[in-house]
Amino acid sequence: MNLSSLRRRTAVRLYAICQAYRDARLCVCVIMKCLAFMLFFLLLLAACTSCPPAPPATTTEPSFTAPQATSPPQTQPDEIRAVWLSYFDLMLPAGGIPEQAYREKYAALFAEFAAFGLNTLFVHVRPFTDAIYPSEIYPWSEILTGTQGKDPGYDPLGILCALAEANGLRLHAWLNPFRITPDHRDISKLDKGNPALAHIAAEDGWVRQANGRYYWNPAMPETHALIYAGVQELLENYPLAGIHIDDYFYPTTDPAFDAAQYGAYQRLGGALLPDEWRRELVSQFVAGLYRTVHRTRPGALLSVSPSANIEKNYGEYYADTARWMREPGFADWMVPQIYYGFEHTTLPFEATARAWAALPRHGGLRLALGLAAYKIGQDDEFAGAAARGEWQTHDDILARQARLARELEGCGGFAVYSCTGLFGPLTEIARKEKYHLQNLIMSAF
Repeated sequence: MNLSSLRRRTAVRLYAICQAYRDARLCVCVIMKCLAFMLFFLLLLAACTSCPPAPPATTTEPSFTAPQATSPPQTQPDEIRAVWLSYFDLMLPAGGIPEQAYREKYAALFAEFAAFGLNTLFVHVRPFTDAIYPSEIYPWSEILTGTQGKDPGYDPLGILCALAEANGLRLHAWLNPFRITPDHRDISKLDKGNPALAHIAAEDGWVRQANGRYYWNPAMPETHALIYAGVQELLENYPLAGIHIDDYFYPTTDPAFDAAQYGAYQRLGGALLPDEWRRELVSQFVAGLYRTVHRTRPGALLSVSPSANIEKNYGEYYADTARWMREPGFADWMVPQIYYGFEHTTLPFEATARAWAALPRHGGLRLALGLAAYKIGQDDEFAGAAARGEWQTHDDILARQARLARELEGCGGFAVYSCTGLFGPLTEIARKEKYHLQNLIMSAF
């Protein structure tokens, strides 16, 4: 029964009652009763139409299954639209710049991000065993002044957090957990307060070399604890939306890298094969990092950005990303670096994106696709002979990739690497890519 019909029937009833009863006082009384009846009926009707149907009774405990993704988030305000600010983007001239100049530089850039339609930043706060913020654990990063350990005279991360908040941007602190040095450099360039130096001198296994670089040993629980302490320090001192790590896990497949730790594991009765053992160590590290993030700042997120090659993650980096997506307790966001064009011979973008989207996911995990803005206009030499010119002949690759991210079931957005590729000095083809991507972003509103 609709509301108009109800009104008409009630009016007829009232008229008939009033005709039957001449006494005015009795008529008023009856009318009031009918009005009360009508009000009760309307309230009952509203309640019935707003309440969901009760679930069927069950006598068994339901098994857990991840919820099914809804339709593509073309109009959802929580779509992840991110950009990576790498240490290359954040590098300052030797000697650094004054605080006001730093503030003005990033105020303009963050305002541009917001106007473009982005909402999330992955800021490289600890590219090596260093920091772009005052830390009791790590020395000042050399990207601020050209010298590791030199105080720039202000708090760059504090400024970036304030600017992000002013522009409605969510800032996630990006760190490389195990990397100590960027290249084949002499460790004499490390600041005397760098925690790695004491362990290098002690030869206690905490620090190892691979490919001429120094890394914290992922096989040592003590290195995990050091990294967790740094993350706790960040989350306690800055209003961060989350912590972000990328694809630097095990730096080598060489058995000698952690042979001493594996031997100790075997002597204690460990039965896992070396590759299985390494994967378990990395998973334990990520799980511990997840617990640290959520315990220190409830509501903060842990996002992981692995290589796009799922098999390489598993076999060479010992990163079981499929497990981290499938099981709760490892990650909130997964952002694979799908830095390929559509025509790439071995890992074409669409097929790779669909492979990630097809992986089982626990109910709390969001997937976003990493896009390669740095390749705009470049010769993609590893894409295969037929595809290496794709980024030079097309000016809408990023827009088409972001559109696919919206169309894929369960995919929640995209992230662009790196900032300079779209927000630095641009070539003509880069300007067109930027234009097409922004049009795509704005079409969601």
